[in-house]
Amino acid sequence: MILSRFRILTQGTSAILANSYVAAFYTRAVNAGPLKGVCVPVLNCYACPTALFACPIGTLQHFAAIHAFPYYPLAFLILMGLVMGRMACGWACPFGLLQDLMYKIKSPKYKAPFWLKHLKFPILLIFVFALPYMTGDVWFSKLCPAGTLTAGIPWVLWNPLNPRTGMPVLPDGPGAIFYLCLVILAGFLAWFILTRRPFCKGICPLGTIFSIFNRFSMIQLQVGKGCDGCHTCNDHCPMDLDVSLDADSGDCIRCLECTKCGHIRLITPFSHEEKFDGKSNKFAE
Repeated sequence: MILSRFRILTQGTSAILANSYVAAFYTRAVNAGPLKGVCVPVLNCYACPTALFACPIGTLQHFAAIHAFPYYPLAFLILMGLVMGRMACGWACPFGLLQDLMYKIKSPKYKAPFWLKHLKFPILLIFVFALPYMTGDVWFSKLCPAGTLTAGIPWVLWNPLNPRTGMPVLPDGPGAIFYLCLVILAGFLAWFILTRRPFCKGICPLGTIFSIFNRFSMIQLQVGKGCDGCHTCNDHCPMDLDVSLDADSGDCIRCLECTKCGHIRLITPFSHEEKFDGKSNKFAE
């Protein structure tokens, strides 16, 4: 319980820090300061009125749209992936927090279909690289439910007057694409109530990139030799993984909920070797 609450705290803190540009209420414009060129390792819509930093997926799309190689965002993602794999998905992503909280709503619960995890790489290649390269537009950002929630809806509801022109920021109001995005968002919100983290499992391109590094990152999970297959890790895992069978799965978001079972622990290059208690078959406290 303490671990889960602390994780909610770090996710909420990340959301506040990444979206703390209060000057938007005075400028009535998207932040274009120097920090907007700095990526964060979570989904963070560039167009959000209070966004202080850039979204790495939006940045990748931008480079694809202008037919330029994304040296900086790619280096940033590789560095983050090598250091922590998908841990940012479990501990820092605001959209992950939304999924975790909505799943707590009482309702019938269902596991994500087995084919969902096979969508993530096609979505990354098509919507983040191919379509922006061919059309010059950032298609994933246009349809992203996180962007609709944090940028599209706030701007449509607010639609302030531009202090330079005296005209509304959205003079013609929302277009058809906005209403399509509302349908997509509503569908995902309903899905979040029924299924644990479906967006992370098969849709999020950022998680897909980080998943490549899970087996090589500095942060790993270790399963004790005395693991008795109690399935505690599976019961607590928001990604529906059996960590005891594959602790380095690319789908693991390193949320550490599985460590509630004493057979599993987090290790880093700086971890001390812990003794294994033969009587309890768990890592010694």
